[in-house]
Amino acid sequence: MTTERPDARSARPPTFSAVPTPRSGVPTAGFGVSAIATPPPTATSLADEPEGHSRAVLIVGALLAVVAVVAALVAFRIIVPSTPTSSAGEGTADRTITEIREQPGTVVRYGDPHSYGDGLEVAVNAPQRYTPSDNATGVDAGVPVKMQVVITNRTDEAFRPNTLQVSATSAGQPATAVWDPDQGVALTGPDVSIPAGASIHFNIAFAVAEPGDVALELTPALLGYGAVDGQPS
Repeated sequence: MTTERPDARSARPPTFSAVPTPRSGVPTAGFGVSAIATPPPTATSLADEPEGHSRAVLIVGALLAVVAVVAALVAFRIIVPSTPTSSAGEGTADRTITEIREQPGTVVRYGDPHSYGDGLEVAVNAPQRYTPSDNATGVDAGVPVKMQVVITNRTDEAFRPNTLQVSATSAGQPATAVWDPDQGVALTGPDVSIPAGASIHFNIAFAVAEPGDVALELTPALLGYGAVDGQPS
């Protein structure tokens, strides 16, 4: 039988003013909580961090802008060709003027040839009445007449008479061009090449108001030649 001390029940468990220090040697104020408090960040550190970040962003942005400008200049240089020199432009202009130099025409009587400055020679014989074929067109507008055109190529290059243009008036009225393929009458010259030194002749026709009063205007090419005006004798 054991005996207890009278004051045993009234004794209280010992109290601790601090949790025992862990193996790390750092005193703790509670379970696993360090007793050494980390000092709060100062105002200087909080202010310096955004400023440094902003400075870095500005530097990166400036570098990207420089790269973009350089890339744009390089692309513009590649896409846009350099401007030709003035001497090259002047040479092109002079060459174009030479190629389309005007060869002035004149007024001649039927049967009289006209020679252009480059050597091309054109003559138109006097209008003659003729009987068109059944397939001819334009003959109902007046009296049918046809004329023979003679072209002699005295230039240095071949000439194609299918570029010839022709119109006529009779007694002060426009004449109607006649197309009569059955008799070799076309609205212009044939689509052939006349070499230098060669000549060709072909017929054109019109329906006119007065066969004895026919004025013809003939231009041998679309560009560079003036018109030859054929007049009655």
